[in-house]
Amino acid sequence: MTPRLTPDARAALGSAGLSRRRFLHGSGAMVVAFAAARHAGLDSLVSAQGINGRSATALDAWIAITADSRVLAYTGKCELGQGLYTAQVQLVAEELDVPLSRVVLTMCDTSTTPDQGTTSGAQSHPANFNRANLALACATAREALVRLGADRLGVPAAAVATADGTVFVTASPSRRVPYGDLVGGRKFMLNLDAAARRKPPADWKVLGTPVPRLDLPAMVTAQLEYVHNVRVPGMLHGRVVRPPGVGATLVGVDDASVRGMAGLVRVVVRKNFVGVVAEKPFQAIQIAEKLRVSWAPGPAIPSQAAYYDHLRRDRASRDTYLLDSGDVEQLLRGARTVVSATYLHPFHMHGSVGSSCAVAGSCATKSNAKTAATPNAKPANAYVVSCPSTLILSPSTRRADATFLNSWDAHRRAR
Repeated sequence: MTPRLTPDARAALGSAGLSRRRFLHGSGAMVVAFAAARHAGLDSLVSAQGINGRSATALDAWIAITADSRVLAYTGKCELGQGLYTAQVQLVAEELDVPLSRVVLTMCDTSTTPDQGTTSGAQSHPANFNRANLALACATAREALVRLGADRLGVPAAAVATADGTVFVTASPSRRVPYGDLVGGRKFMLNLDAAARRKPPADWKVLGTPVPRLDLPAMVTAQLEYVHNVRVPGMLHGRVVRPPGVGATLVGVDDASVRGMAGLVRVVVRKNFVGVVAEKPFQAIQIAEKLRVSWAPGPAIPSQAAYYDHLRRDRASRDTYLLDSGDVEQLLRGARTVVSATYLHPFHMHGSVGSSCAVAGSCATKSNAKTAATPNAKPANAYVVSCPSTLILSPSTRRADATFLNSWDAHRRAR
């Protein structure tokens, strides 16, 4: 659905002699704010982390070079169907002058990738494609490789350039050294250099060009392993028993209602969380449906027709400013014409096409690290606690019991 001007908004602009395009083009100040953070349960996360997380200052957190001159890149911004995987591979290939086929990009594996907070549509492009994070890491790595290559070739850094994963002498292109010979398999041991210069857009050969989605072939040929298909030895399956409404509190659970059912392993109750564990997925579904649970209803949900008025009256919510130029009131006071209008937009569900799912288990490591895999845009906000067994949640919940997974549907190694 494309948002459109409401009739009163269009009339207000028309009476002022402005079109929507002229209004947006000529606006001298802007405030963008949301008052829904508390309703979404995000207030503490937004204030503590910010949308783009804590990031990383070490170059080795972003870029590595293998002995055969492949570039291993690491990002905390994930593919959500918007083509960001391909775009980030293009970014790395462009800045480091390597073919797309020699870039290996790892996304949102919190044991290896930087904490970049939330992947949220277009918010991820300024985070990684301007002058920070992944873009700056690539520029820093390229300049480091230029210095190393110039030293190896015995010429000044100004006398060399990069192409096809090599550093070469511009006056004698046959004199070249592959990236792998310079740093392959070793660390850069450098921090991101704020002064490192990105390649100017006029020199781009990969960025800004149409590239077929690199992730689609595996999807359409059934080679991609979705989290729903992950299987680990000894895996059990969990199913959440949901309350009839938001804010409902648990009154009681009748374990006897499912006693003796095929595949039942355990009924899990923690405060207001209820779930079942079974040997097979369909067994978990059947047990969860038959389990008798009593709930006390939560507060009434405002009617859809009056929901905008409810949001305006709710003084307990907190505005989250995404952009504030700081001079709005001053410019409005000095404006010859002020256009005032109300814009209403319907809520859209932010959910995946497939059912929510997560797999949690233990790694065979000395630290007995817990691992979870789920599809999500907030990997660094997840953690696994006390997993006595490997469980699959289908569907998962954002208030899961610790026996299952306590996460924002993300994947992370917690130590």
